[in-house]
Amino acid sequence: MSWLLRCINSRHAPIIVAMLVLLGALVLRIADPGAVTRIRDFAFDGYQRLQPRTYNAETPVRIVDIDEAALQEYGQWPWPRSIIARLVDKLTEKGAAVVAFDAVFAEPDRSSPRRMVQDLAAFTDAATLEKLAAAALDNDKLLADAMAQSRVVTGFGFDLKGMGNPPRTFHGVAFAGDQPSQFLPQQGGTVKSIEILEAAAKGNGSVNTDLDTIVIRRVPMLFRVAGYEGLFPALSIEALRVAQEASSYLIKSSGASGELSFGEKTGIVAIKTGNLEVPTDGRGRVMLYDTGHQPARFISARAVLKDEVPAEKLEGQVIFVGTSAIGLKDLRNTPVQDGVPGVEVHAQLAEQMIEQRFLARPDYADGAEFLYLAAVGLLMVVLLPRLSAGRMAVVAAILIGAGLVVPWLAYSQYHLLFDPIYPPVTLAAIYVAGTSLAFMRTERERAEIRGAFGMYLSPDLVEQLARNPSLLQLGGEQREITVMFTDVRGFTTISEQFDPHGLTRFMNRFLTPMTDLILARKGTIDKYMGDAIMAFWNAPLPVERHAAQACDAALAMQARLVVLNEEWKTEAEAEGRKHIPVNIGVGLNTGPASVGNFGSTQRFTYSCLGDDVNLASRLEGQCKTYGVGIIVGSKTHDAIADYATLEIDLVTVKGKTEPERIFVLLGDAALATSPAFAALVERQAAFLALYRSGGFAEALETIEACEAAAAAAGWRQSYYRMMRGRIDELIDDSPVDWKGVYVAKDK
Repeated sequence: MSWLLRCINSRHAPIIVAMLVLLGALVLRIADPGAVTRIRDFAFDGYQRLQPRTYNAETPVRIVDIDEAALQEYGQWPWPRSIIARLVDKLTEKGAAVVAFDAVFAEPDRSSPRRMVQDLAAFTDAATLEKLAAAALDNDKLLADAMAQSRVVTGFGFDLKGMGNPPRTFHGVAFAGDQPSQFLPQQGGTVKSIEILEAAAKGNGSVNTDLDTIVIRRVPMLFRVAGYEGLFPALSIEALRVAQEASSYLIKSSGASGELSFGEKTGIVAIKTGNLEVPTDGRGRVMLYDTGHQPARFISARAVLKDEVPAEKLEGQVIFVGTSAIGLKDLRNTPVQDGVPGVEVHAQLAEQMIEQRFLARPDYADGAEFLYLAAVGLLMVVLLPRLSAGRMAVVAAILIGAGLVVPWLAYSQYHLLFDPIYPPVTLAAIYVAGTSLAFMRTERERAEIRGAFGMYLSPDLVEQLARNPSLLQLGGEQREITVMFTDVRGFTTISEQFDPHGLTRFMNRFLTPMTDLILARKGTIDKYMGDAIMAFWNAPLPVERHAAQACDAALAMQARLVVLNEEWKTEAEAEGRKHIPVNIGVGLNTGPASVGNFGSTQRFTYSCLGDDVNLASRLEGQCKTYGVGIIVGSKTHDAIADYATLEIDLVTVKGKTEPERIFVLLGDAALATSPAFAALVERQAAFLALYRSGGFAEALETIEACEAAAAAAGWRQSYYRMMRGRIDELIDDSPVDWKGVYVAKDK
């Protein structure tokens, strides 16, 4: 530990720590774990969301959509193959270049009439069954005949549970360079269309797009299947092969003529079929250059079957047949959008191949990023101890900014993908690590100052003084604040049961949670006066709805006191002494005051002065007189109109000549909207009206109803007992000049 402290305090510490960060980052970049790759992918997703590929409606790719309208018209999926055969016929008549199904017809059509006839074998004789079978149509054969008259690509999928022979292939494969099979993803099993349909098709392609991740970013163009020879194409590239009437795929890999691999087997470079050459990554994958969902790509299957689509809209088009219906659950997540129909991914890939618009992460990208990081990182390490903090911050901002801007320009201008996250983050880590030690030393010094001042001032004020020491001077400002005074009722009696040590412990247990509740609601503790607390809100820093914050603190203090009393009662019983319940009075008032540093040039304190501050103190004193827990002034009442407050009197407090309308705070907005509280407000208003008009006998008669309403609202108090005694005195000795204002006798 002592060695570590010496290293931290060493003048060479910044350069040592920064170099260690750089070396660690370079090692991690060479390893390139999955977490780093995922972060890089998320960054590339962000690029595509900021600037997706522009959709070109002229590109001859369309989706015939088995959408909600089609399902409503022709029933749930799967449809009878006779309907699909009609769909193929319609598309063929309209001149579609190719029809590719993003579906696997893995089982015979159960709705086929011939299959239904076979199900009657147990109920009819053989001769009748043979006649029916001869007359019945076979839906699978109908679809196969329609396919045979068209250019159709059937679909197959990969599944570990798949059984039987692999899908049929319709193409040859040639390659230049390293054997491509070693680079392609291998699948454990397949699910394919039935043989009669495969035989009638002109091509066969994989409908799988999400083999590795939840978000579809890269889609393999070729696959291999464990235990079988040959390569199996993706639906998108197979559709384009059939549309061009090409017969094979030419695969260019590392080691081919013109490809620099420096003896390394870096993988596949490109796949060519017909006139289209498709650049891929080393594993034969094309990165999806996403446009997001485009309704213009879609044509409803219902419209095609109803012959409502003009021929020019389908002629020469590469047609993918799939579904956007939510119930069929063929929805995928892409870099730009979630919940995209899976068939749209195939269509987008076909568009990219036709338009020759691809995103590429060059073979040299990893090496270039490593060298850039090493060179620029070393430059930052060298400059850290030589430049001032301000200049180093500017240099770091420029270098980190370049690491963000250059990859964006490469993407937006040239469709190249370079990592915009790892190099800038590493450079930022080097800068932070190199400067953190000086910052730690400075913060340690500040912490010592905060620790000293924090014993006397509020945390907010300490922070403000730490940021702006010029505030340490005499003076104040005028500001509206909410002031709180609290006091423990009967503290003298309570203190008599403790020795000095026990009393100190008791006060700490009382003042600490009360202080926490005030500070948690952005209050500033002004001072402790024995068992009393003075606090205020909206200074030294602005506090929104400061009156409400103060009221929340007061209500929380009363609630916390209930819990504390239970604890103290248990302890008193265990010690064999009488428990004296602790109650507090809280006075709150809102108004303008002078807040700032008051005192002398030798010693001063941050406090508040003003008439409304004094009134808050007087209101706290009236809690004892009226037998309530929290009294708020009229200005505070006006600022918390949605809280449960109840007017209790019009009183002239000591030191004031004008009466103040005072209110008791019972609870928050939830209580204010309750029927019981509304009934209490109504009863209290009637009581005060009689009391202030001099109808003392009538007012006295209403107190019992008020007490019942208070009990129903959950308000426990001695207010009405006090008012009954006061009214009795007024009845015996009614003042001649009674105006409904009570003149307080105590502070």
